[in-house]
Amino acid sequence: MHASRVASITGLLLIACKGVPHDRPVPTTEASTPTEASIPTEASIPIEASIPIEASIPIEASIPIEASTPAPPPTISSAAPDHPDASALDCRVLRGPVELPIRAPSALAIHGDMLEAVLNDNGHPRFVSLPAAPVTPGAVPPVRERSDGDNTAGFSIPCAVAADRVFCPDRSGAVHRSTRGGEEDHVAASSRVASHIAAATVGGAHVALAYLASRQTSEGWVSEAWLAVDDDPPVRVSEDGSGATAIALAQRSGAVLALMIDARTALTAMHARTIDYTNSLRLGEDFVVFVGGPGDRRTRAALSVPKVGAAWSFLPIARDVGTFGLAIVRIDEPPRVDEPVVWSMYPNGLDPAPVAAASGGSGGSVTWVARVRPQAVEPSSPRVLELGQIALGSAFATRGVLPTTGTPTDVAVAVDSFGALWVAWVDGGGSWLERLLCR
Repeated sequence: MHASRVASITGLLLIACKGVPHDRPVPTTEASTPTEASIPTEASIPIEASIPIEASIPIEASIPIEASTPAPPPTISSAAPDHPDASALDCRVLRGPVELPIRAPSALAIHGDMLEAVLNDNGHPRFVSLPAAPVTPGAVPPVRERSDGDNTAGFSIPCAVAADRVFCPDRSGAVHRSTRGGEEDHVAASSRVASHIAAATVGGAHVALAYLASRQTSEGWVSEAWLAVDDDPPVRVSEDGSGATAIALAQRSGAVLALMIDARTALTAMHARTIDYTNSLRLGEDFVVFVGGPGDRRTRAALSVPKVGAAWSFLPIARDVGTFGLAIVRIDEPPRVDEPVVWSMYPNGLDPAPVAAASGGSGGSVTWVARVRPQAVEPSSPRVLELGQIALGSAFATRGVLPTTGTPTDVAVAVDSFGALWVAWVDGGGSWLERLLCR
């Protein structure tokens, strides 16, 4: 490595890992912003005991199919032929779009031959279960399916699902934990208001919850990442002074890979570390795997761990002062400093820029990506929901654009046991779910 390259990387890492304060204070509430005396340590539990729990039983949505004359199976058409990642299209819709009962982002989970979409009704989960049936030739063409739900607005922060546990933050920042059946609902943690959470299984049968909490230090308010396994005391997983503005988790070889984004006005650092659990939590070394330009506090990354090959993280961010794109960062096992990165450029910038990823199909080696991007270079350009994949290589190959009603947001993606792709999103017409087969 050239000396100039070493000096550049070293300088960025020093900035990313030192205690540089965030550029502005985080909005606080009693439930979401602990004081210096109440902030959790590695021997305390940051549970807001005073937050009332509303008894609620998840509603199993029943979604009738709208009467309609069957039409030929729709396909996804590419809406941006001049896009630099444009490639041949080979996806067809198997079911949907299915309208979900409330307008809220979905957390998608595969349980056997069923797909569960979990919606956040202010801290309480609402479930929609659909069969993930084998893909057969000559099936009935899909039609738009209308919901008989109330179609009111749910909470804009999605739930997180791991094994048989569901975690849903409410508007105060309290994170409710319940079973998939809705039992045992209680507040498991207190997070920053309107911040996203993550969950994953670790050590076989244990469930880990990751969330963000704010703490006031001598350098100002700092947003940090915390992780709690089962009912154990939570542990801070972001390094002292580096902070975290977003976190994602994914299971990896019985352990958990944690990905943390620390977005600041000067730069954005992506941290990765492996977390293991036997009788207690063990944190692996923290690695700064990528350093980018200034980031928005709403910037979040997607994380996917295929059964074969390296893990992938996806971060929409400015590449330089004039270009914006998706940084595709490979994460080895264990992670390394300055991991390889490939860019998939957008026609224009976008903040926030939703992105989701999931692995499956072809022996589990393919990672699917759903992302929102501008359709064209004009600032007023419409935003489109694009599907793509990362195979054993690292380049993004687009598979087309899903038709939406207005601006799509809050995307989610999952791959079922038959290799079909489920995509969920929110747009001007409501919340939707669609099943596709891409070859």
